Amino acid sequence: MAELEIDYKKIAKNINQFKLNKEKIIAVVKNNAYNMDLEDSIRTMYQTGIRYFATTSLNEAISIRKILKDVDIFLINPTYKFEEVKKYDIEINISSLNYLKENYENLSGLKLHMEYAGFMNRSGVKNLEEAIEVIKFSNENNLILKALWCHFAHADEFDGNYEIEKSRILNIYEELCKIHKFEVKHFQNSASYLRDGIFEIASHIRPGIMLYGAYPYDVKKNPTKEVYKPYQTFEVRAKVLNIRELDKNDSIGYCNSYIANKKTCVAIADIGYGDGILRSRLTGKTCIINGREYEILSVMMSHIVVEIDKDVKIGDQVIIYNDNLPIYSYNKYCNSNSEQMAVLNKNSLHVIKKY
Repeated sequence: MAELEIDYKKIAKNINQFKLNKEKIIAVVKNNAYNMDLEDSIRTMYQTGIRYFATTSLNEAISIRKILKDVDIFLINPTYKFEEVKKYDIEINISSLNYLKENYENLSGLKLHMEYAGFMNRSGVKNLEEAIEVIKFSNENNLILKALWCHFAHADEFDGNYEIEKSRILNIYEELCKIHKFEVKHFQNSASYLRDGIFEIASHIRPGIMLYGAYPYDVKKNPTKEVYKPYQTFEVRAKVLNIRELDKNDSIGYCNSYIANKKTCVAIADIGYGDGILRSRLTGKTCIINGREYEILSVMMSHIVVEIDKDVKIGDQVIIYNDNLPIYSYNKYCNSNSEQMAVLNKNSLHVIKKY
């Protein structure tokens, strides 16, 4: 049975690299902590000194509160379950000026975050004028406007758009701080923090993928201000189930997915796309067996076919992900770090946890 090993000590190692007080970190733990398991992840983060968490799910926000009583929790997605967020002391997002005006009576007593929409444009105020109106309406109705935030849509790209995004929110803040004192200002995701360090005006950063051990962009091609060496939180491994000798023109896999162009020795390992490993990660890429890289020739739901030599035996371990085959190295070939993590199938993989 293929295995997924999650190492929570590596989450702590990643966090301890941040050169700022851990209480300045709002840890993004959405989607079951990027599929690394919410409870174990937040307990680990708490031990490092983190006291602020963010998620898109109200159920997850409530789960965090039940586990940790003395932390701040920010619910990113808009909600209409006002009694629940009051009961569990969860901070919520102002998704639009209309949302604020239509629900202001229910928002009384809640801690509110005003979002600047920016290029992401999923929610939030569109411009300075709307932001000023939110502040005035909140003050007139005695609402608790605690935070200003945004999400940079282009922080992991180097096409000039990030600089535009950054300039706009910094200019807006400069005007807004003249009329309102925000207790919390959080603008930067992992990529923005890695590029710029924490903004002078910011009270917090809001990292996601860096907590779990991945570069948010290609650091070999693009500069970083902050020093960061990712420790990948998880390892995925399988075993060699069988070894086959293929003659020239022999096929293997669905629909002759691989046809040998010469006499070839192959191993069949017990892992495939059904275990939540993206085809684009496997097809034509490599795995590690006995410390050496071997090419993956064919991918099936529960198996892969790997070209091997005489040094590989039945029962040998086949590494798909580890620190030597990190998720971020596959972004240019297939999908983002978070996509590769999100699909890992814990129903078919044997999950091992290290603390």
